[in-house]
Amino acid sequence: MTSKIEEQPGKRAKRFPIHLPVYYREVDSPTWLEGVTENISYTGVLFLSSASLAPETAVEMRLPVAGATAGTPSTEIRCKGTVVRWEQIISPETPVALGVAIEDYRIVAQESFNGSPAGHA
Repeated sequence: MTSKIEEQPGKRAKRFPIHLPVYYREVDSPTWLEGVTENISYTGVLFLSSASLAPETAVEMRLPVAGATAGTPSTEIRCKGTVVRWEQIISPETPVALGVAIEDYRIVAQESFNGSPAGHA
């Protein structure tokens, strides 16, 4: 399933303080980078990472989500978007916060996660 995100003029989307691992990369890059989400809305995600990307960079993201019940395959949300801002944070573990506007997403069932973002977005 693919969905286009449509923003409502004059309204800021509600942010949810959800902390999930996020894997991200520039579109067509073979290298996945890792971070942790700070908050998520239907229009975007803010996450912390040790590697930054410049604003206007097109990115792919993968957010692993646990299965709803035992025995249910894990799920991941695969997104495409654009970096809209980055902030330097004074922290040795995660020195950068990246804001990414989500332009497209799909939810995909996975047989297993080994803590790696194997596969294609």
